[in-house]
Amino acid sequence: MRPWPTTSTPSVARRAPPIRCQGADVLLFEVTDAIADLPARLGVKGHLARRKEETNYSKFLAFNDTIELERGMRAEADKQTALSALWRNRATVTSFVGGKCSKCGTLQFPKTRVCVNPNCTAIDTQEPEPFAAKTGKINSYTADRLTYSPDPPACYGMIQFEEGGRWMMDFTDVDEKDLAVGHPMRMMFRVKDIDSQRGFRRYFWKAAPAATGRA
Repeated sequence: MRPWPTTSTPSVARRAPPIRCQGADVLLFEVTDAIADLPARLGVKGHLARRKEETNYSKFLAFNDTIELERGMRAEADKQTALSALWRNRATVTSFVGGKCSKCGTLQFPKTRVCVNPNCTAIDTQEPEPFAAKTGKINSYTADRLTYSPDPPACYGMIQFEEGGRWMMDFTDVDEKDLAVGHPMRMMFRVKDIDSQRGFRRYFWKAAPAATGRA
């Protein structure tokens, strides 16, 4: 009697599905004795002390584009950036450079040909004046719940710089309940808005609560 024929089936190695996680980036720095010669700065402790914590997990997911938000009709406007104009005004936009009248000393933002001082009105006397490191105070403010904001409400208002000049600015790293006229503010370079159709991020300066201390 012949044995019943048998067939062997080759084993198939199954690949485990990839595990997706948020992960982390680690930076390792070596500090030398030259650090003692550095000027005073905010440092890690200072940045941590003035941070704004976010405990809303839905906002965290939205900020990282892991969930889709219903942005409403007010967010449907095309936000295409005129790159040629951005290049011409790069000092104003990226470096926050305004003007200072060489005749009367009045500061203003943005820089124009005519001095804004009504007692001066000199023409072509504006010298470049950086505003990025200046501090100011809230002159007026609002918390707008009608316009679109990824972190509603959209807080903005008039900033009066201590050395002169004023500008209507968006606020960042601030809670609505903490807004008050006269509150000291500092300047921060942040994302202004995102052109999702072209994948372009537009940056500008925003006002944030002034640092409370140095590290």
